[in-house]
Amino acid sequence: MRISTSMIFDKGAASIQQQSASLTHLAQQVASGKRILTPADDPVGAARVLDLTQAKGINAQYATNQGYANDQLNLVESKLTGVGDILQYARERAVQAGSGTLNAEDRGFIAADMRSQFDALMALANTRDANNEYMFGGYRSQSQPFTGNLAGVSYEGDQGVRTLQVSSSRFMPVSFAGSEVFEGRVVTEADVGVFISAGASQKLSVSFSPPQLDSSDSGKRYEISYDSTLPGYNVVEYRPGDPSPRPVTLDTDPPVLNAGGFLELRFNGLAVTVNDTSSGGEKYEVIVPSANVFDNFALFIDGLERPGAGGVAANIEFALQNFDAGLESVLKVRAQVGSQMVEVEQLQNIGSDLNIQYATTLSGLQDLDYAEALTDLTMRQTLLQAAQQSFMRVSGLSLFNYLQ
Repeated sequence: MRISTSMIFDKGAASIQQQSASLTHLAQQVASGKRILTPADDPVGAARVLDLTQAKGINAQYATNQGYANDQLNLVESKLTGVGDILQYARERAVQAGSGTLNAEDRGFIAADMRSQFDALMALANTRDANNEYMFGGYRSQSQPFTGNLAGVSYEGDQGVRTLQVSSSRFMPVSFAGSEVFEGRVVTEADVGVFISAGASQKLSVSFSPPQLDSSDSGKRYEISYDSTLPGYNVVEYRPGDPSPRPVTLDTDPPVLNAGGFLELRFNGLAVTVNDTSSGGEKYEVIVPSANVFDNFALFIDGLERPGAGGVAANIEFALQNFDAGLESVLKVRAQVGSQMVEVEQLQNIGSDLNIQYATTLSGLQDLDYAEALTDLTMRQTLLQAAQQSFMRVSGLSLFNYLQ
C-alpha cells in the first residue's frame, strides 16, 4: 500500500481531532456533572430523563398552585372568622339588650353599635383578595357582590366558584359565592316569629302562600291590628330606615274563611290564620326572617329602635334565632375551608415526596461518576498527547532528510 504525504497529514489531523473532541466532551461532562449531554450519549436514558424532567416540572407547578390555594383559603378563613366574630358579638349584644335593667335610651346605644357592626359585616362581604378581585362574588369577581344598606342588601354576584388545579385530578375551589356564606339559610314556615301584644288572647299561625316564599317577601316585620268597630284587620310593615310604617294591602279584603272556618289574611306571600274570635284591640307582630343575614341584622336594629307589638322580647327572640342560623351557615363554609386546607397540606406532602423521587431517579440516570470520568479524562489526555507525538514523528519522515 502506498502512503502519500497528504494521507499522513490527513490521518494525523483526524486522529488529533478525534481525541480532542473526545477530551472536550469528557471535560464538558466533568464540568456539568451530567453523564448525558446529548441524546447520542444514551438514547434510552435521554428519553427517560426528558419524561422525568417534564413530570418534575408539572409537579413543581402543582406545588406552586397548592401554595396559591393555601394562601387563598387562609384569606377566606380569616374573613369568615371575622364574620363569625361579628355575628357572635351581635348575639351577645342581643342578650344584653333583653335585660330588664335597660331602658329605651340604653337600647338605642346598642342599636348604634349594631349599625357599626352592620357596616363592618358589609365590608367583610365585599373583601378583595391580593389580585384585587372580590372574594365572595363568584365568577363576577370584578363587581362588588353586595350592595345596599339597612333598608335592604342585595347580592349582585353569581354562584360560580373559582378553582385551582392542585393535582392531576383535583380542581380545588378557592372562592365561595357570597350567597352561600351570607344567604345560605333556607327559611321555613317554622322560622316565622309570631308574637302577641300584652293581654291579647288570640292565636295566629302563619304559612307560606305559595309554599315557597319568594326572597322579596322575606326579611319583613309586620304588625297586625284588629278593630272591632269596623270590623277589620289592618296590616302595616315596618321597614328598617323608613321612619313610618307602610300600609299593606291584603290580597282579599275583607278576609275570607279558610277550610277550618277561621279568618285568613293573605298578603306578600303569607297566609296568616286567626285561630279564634277577636275580643278587640289586640295587636300582633309577625317577623319573617330572610335567608340574607344582612336583612335579619337590619330587622334586629330596627326592632331595638322601635319595638313592635311583641315588645323587646320578641325582637330578642328573633335576633338570637337568626344570628344562630347565620353562624351555622358561616361555620358550614368554614368547615369546608378547613377540610380543603388539610387536603392541600396532604397534597404538598405527596408532592414533596414525588419531587424527591424524581430527583433521585434523575440523579441515577444522568449524574456523572466522577471517579470513572476523571480516570477517562486522564486517559484521553494521554491518548491526545500520543496522537500529537505520533503525528510529529510520522510527519518528520522524508527522503529529503537523507539526501547529501
